[in-house]
Amino acid sequence: DTRRVHFAEEWNEVQHLKIMEALGGDKSWIDRFLGRHAALFYLVILNHIWLISPSFAYNFSELIEFHAVDTYGEFVDANEELLKTLPPPQEAVDYYKGEDMYLF
Repeated sequence: DTRRVHFAEEWNEVQHLKIMEALGGDKSWIDRFLGRHAALFYLVILNHIWLISPSFAYNFSELIEFHAVDTYGEFVDANEELLKTLPPPQEAVDYYKGEDMYLF
């Protein structure tokens, strides 16, 4: 059951990334380059931390997720009026109206 929860969390994160890209977050090559390389760097570092302490690696991952939630909130607050005028990206509609939103 724990694996299902973790998979659902990862799937949710992928959907959020797809939505941010659909809103224009993937327009600049430097943003894509930095995003992909930062993700790879994060994966390598997190795996090394996990070899030393799995619980610390999990807690560190949670801290990163909390930061992401704050960042999403800041993005919405800073762009609230603009976002209200835009139609939802198809990725968001597919995810939030889909049958497997939480995969449970």
